[in-house]
Amino acid sequence: MIRNTETTTSSLSSSSSVYTNYPLISALIAFAIAQFIKFFTSWYKERRWDLKQLIGSGGMPSSHSATVTALAVAIGFHDGFGGSLFATASILACVVRSFT
Repeated sequence: MIRNTETTTSSLSSSSSVYTNYPLISALIAFAIAQFIKFFTSWYKERRWDLKQLIGSGGMPSSHSATVTALAVAIGFHDGFGGSLFATASILACVVRSFT
């Protein structure tokens, strides 16, 4: 019984790593890109560096919309566009995009 539990635990830890979770990675990259674009467009408009733009919310481009859209698309490519996981992520993206 103990051996079976150890085998299951080791196979879960080796196969489900955060570094291979491509939907999560793409969502985080989209968030970072949106925040950096916001930071540089703020500098372009106001000719001053505003560090609050790197971590603050609001403004365009919307980092919330970029994050959930990238997550939905990555789930579609990773797990298929016909599954329930993609449908859930798409509805989440639509809801977030309608509030931003």
